[in-house]
Amino acid sequence: MRRWFKIGLVASLVLAHHFGHGPIARALQGSSEGPDPSDAALVLLDWNLHNFPNPEQDQAAMESMMTSLNPDVIALQEIADRDALAALLPEHTILASDLAGSHGQHVGVAFPPTTEALAPLLEHDAVTLGRRVRPAVSTYLRTRHGLDFHVVVVHLKATPAGATLRRLQWAALAVVIARARSTGPGAGDEDIVVIGDFNTTGAPDTTTAAELADLDATMAMLGLRRVADPAGCSAYWDGSRRDAWLEPTLLDLAYVGGFPGHRMHAGAIGACARRQCRPLRSTATHPDPDIATSSDHCPLLVTFAQASG
Repeated sequence: MRRWFKIGLVASLVLAHHFGHGPIARALQGSSEGPDPSDAALVLLDWNLHNFPNPEQDQAAMESMMTSLNPDVIALQEIADRDALAALLPEHTILASDLAGSHGQHVGVAFPPTTEALAPLLEHDAVTLGRRVRPAVSTYLRTRHGLDFHVVVVHLKATPAGATLRRLQWAALAVVIARARSTGPGAGDEDIVVIGDFNTTGAPDTTTAAELADLDATMAMLGLRRVADPAGCSAYWDGSRRDAWLEPTLLDLAYVGGFPGHRMHAGAIGACARRQCRPLRSTATHPDPDIATSSDHCPLLVTFAQASG
């Protein structure tokens, strides 16, 4: 009973903050130091696939990106064709949402045979705000190293004009997180990863940094901390000039609760790593290989390792 009172309070504070004044709490951030994926206790990969599949995409290269690091879980957004994704990853279990928002963009998880689903995929309609945007999905998993944890995958409303809806989604997400930890398989297990495209673009009257700080603070009230990416970007966009130069931005995030005795590291790979989050130039005659043939988002790699000492 006290847990649900607390979650209701968090959801209320999210809304009150948006329509009221000032930050609601100080943000908590995760460690920026972590292991190589080869010796990690848990490896997650998150990727917005840019309406997969589309004709420009090099599907073989995308499959290699998703599997070469041997992730225990792949969190995915903008799946336009679930059957095409299943064909791309035939050795993986694919669990994807039925709801997909007005643009037909499903969200879901994929995992290899070494990861086991201990619960069915739950689709959280409340996050769609009346089917206007995409749902969140959640499940409870066990990995090859015996780690059990909840995972929640999101793809929140995009653009600065969507900031009001995003904050309403934060409130709905607070309830999703509480229910994942307290009901059904895995009830009582505090270990949880909330990951995906949070679209922290800021708003006409709010900077991107301010929105991110508010989101961090909201998650901190739920006992979750962001695993910060030291490079500070996860996607490229056309920028205000809309010329051949693409600008880096931070949209894809991972929040973690529980996992005592573990340290975490997050880093966007692909173009974000290769360009070290600097602007990049991509044209029709000289397209950037990582962006033009896959997605404007970079895959986000999150690793967990046992803390030493």
